[in-house]
Amino acid sequence: LLEDVTSTVRGTPLRVERQVFTGVSTDSRNIRDGQLFIPLVGPNFDGHAFIDQAYIKSGGGSLCQKGKEGACGKAGGTIILVEDTTQALLDLARFRRLQLPTFFIAITGSNGKTTTKELLVRIMTGYAQTAYNERNNNNQIGVSQALLAIENQPQYCVLELGTNHPGEIALLAGLVAPDLSVITNVNASHLEGLGDVAGVLREKTSLFEGTKPDGVIFINLDDAALRPIAERPARRALTFGITNSADYTLSIDKERGLAGFDIRLSLRGESVATTTRLLGMHNLYNILTAAAIASHIGVPPRDIAERVASFEPYPGRFHAITSKKGYTVIDDAYNANPASMEWAITTLDKIPCNGKKIAILGDMKELGDKQEAYHRELGTLLKKSNLSAIIFVGDEMRAAFKAINNGRARIFPDIASLVEHVSGIAGRDDIILVKGSRAMHMDKIVEGLI
Repeated sequence: LLEDVTSTVRGTPLRVERQVFTGVSTDSRNIRDGQLFIPLVGPNFDGHAFIDQAYIKSGGGSLCQKGKEGACGKAGGTIILVEDTTQALLDLARFRRLQLPTFFIAITGSNGKTTTKELLVRIMTGYAQTAYNERNNNNQIGVSQALLAIENQPQYCVLELGTNHPGEIALLAGLVAPDLSVITNVNASHLEGLGDVAGVLREKTSLFEGTKPDGVIFINLDDAALRPIAERPARRALTFGITNSADYTLSIDKERGLAGFDIRLSLRGESVATTTRLLGMHNLYNILTAAAIASHIGVPPRDIAERVASFEPYPGRFHAITSKKGYTVIDDAYNANPASMEWAITTLDKIPCNGKKIAILGDMKELGDKQEAYHRELGTLLKKSNLSAIIFVGDEMRAAFKAINNGRARIFPDIASLVEHVSGIAGRDDIILVKGSRAMHMDKIVEGLI
């Protein structure tokens, strides 16, 4: 209703044509009939330029940020003037959240957020109607859009929350008001904005503080930074771990190389065996986290096991692909930080292989003044590895290259020359890992090799 919108966003109607809206949209390209358009403003874009286009498709109306009235004067539909359209989006998302009786689950952490979320949603499919934020739309805009996109009254909603500066998780927790929350892990990520690992911990644990007072928090007992929280939790706490005794645990029955693992889940006393095609210990933690939450809310262990077994790896997230030439490319190109680099290299080192093991690594970004030190540490780790060849791309990787200081390592100035070189040395039984920060466009290397 127009009255609800204006009061929620503290807005002033400039023109009233439509009194009832079917929803809201921030994208004029896919706005639906009767929706209210929210023109967001950023450093390099201004949604006010698309108000007319949005109205033609929706017949609804639009918010208008103060100072932008000139862009709204000729537009059709209802126009509501607000101080800031981004804040208005957040306010409407919070209003929608308060309308819903839905049980909200929030996931954050330095690594594993998206895979854990997607696993949990897959496990809950068939058990209960579940809404979620797609892909990694985990900032204040993406989470707000996900809340506003919720239709009807689903029993559950699973939301991934991300951050790269202090206060963002607290803001998102305030929006979501989770009934259950989990932090997958805490390590050196987004240090440019968060300073150091202690800053990451402070930022991530604000999710626990923002969880409903009668809610439950899940604590990873294998994470040294998070373990102390279990001793004096601010909320009811449940624990999970692989190397430490916990409420929910996972053990490995058999490692199957590139085929994954046979595993056993212990879900509060009930043990169930399953298999997974996901590779690496880091993914076993993602499985355990999702399984623990699903078990807590009542999904039967047998159903959890079946859905874990059917879950396919996502592109860009340690996804093994057989190339036309017969070698295997492990596509881990989505992103990278020091911990995820270590996990990826350790996993590659352990996988049985009849050919060469090659790591293609790009810069790790957003590490602030510790950038060079972390790349140098990576080089030291790689020097101890059994990898046949180590290929670098990016200016920051020069520190890692210098730390290795032997013939196994090479550094390339660009992706094209790198792909040409690796294509020339790769054989049928080789395994090639591709990993780096998103800004390095490592996915182009994957495309060039497969």
